[in-house]
Amino acid sequence: MINTTHEAVMVDEVLENLVSKQNGKYIDCTFGAGGHSLKILKKLNQDGTLIALEKDKLATLTLSTEFTDDKRFNLINDSFSNLNKLFKDGEIDGILIDLGISSTQLDDPERGFSFQSNGPLDMRIDTSQGQTAAEWLNSATKKEIEDVLWTLGEERASRKIASKICDSREKKPIESTKELSDLIISCVYKRSKKHPATNSFRAIRMFINQEIYELQCALEAASYILCCGGRLAVISFHSMEDRIVKRFFQGKDRIGSNIKFKYFKEKYLKPTKNEMSTNPRSRSAILRVAEKI
Repeated sequence: MINTTHEAVMVDEVLENLVSKQNGKYIDCTFGAGGHSLKILKKLNQDGTLIALEKDKLATLTLSTEFTDDKRFNLINDSFSNLNKLFKDGEIDGILIDLGISSTQLDDPERGFSFQSNGPLDMRIDTSQGQTAAEWLNSATKKEIEDVLWTLGEERASRKIASKICDSREKKPIESTKELSDLIISCVYKRSKKHPATNSFRAIRMFINQEIYELQCALEAASYILCCGGRLAVISFHSMEDRIVKRFFQGKDRIGSNIKFKYFKEKYLKPTKNEMSTNPRSRSAILRVAEKI
């Protein structure tokens, strides 16, 4: 079933700017709790198609009959970085990439994404493979940890935190979110309402799941599988991701293609004040929509 604790971000803006053909073929690259997918399906007619991708196999163990009974819908458990392996060039009318981690994942202590509750330091989106956050933190060099916190988390206290992690793990391995959070709090001077561990937790999560690399691969693949006039919509939640998307639409930092995009209407959109008040996690969201030309 769709988890009602998770609210999809900027749904109206996505529908208005992404879905140009009711009989088109669309991809939701981050199915999550299904919020965007459900709304896209409602806007399509009987000849339309929606394929959803979800790397987190736990998120798709049980699906609402609104999806399982709909022949227009297909779900694939895979990373959106593999778009080029799943679809042919020019066959897609629109692609949505929502880079936010879902509330379902954040609110589950066993996943280890959040410093708000204690749980094992996992942080893997796909729990069936890869290194956990605990395994990495307890084996990486001080320089490796420092670089991740600084580059991906933009954490000013990266050196101090990395040093404290290395000192602490010599006495006892760091295994829980609370242990890591407490350690970071002891190193970071609280300058604002934002929790001192916010930047570090985000950085470690992004590193463990190779989020920047996967985003770059997905953008490049999307440029090929979109048809001419097809639209790519990306919702990002912090400046690093948004900068990558912005530069991609500008034709910079491309891996290989010379395919061009132009913004559809505005260069970017933000949530309405009403949405930000009812769904605080939407406050940092930025939506960019561009059309392949």
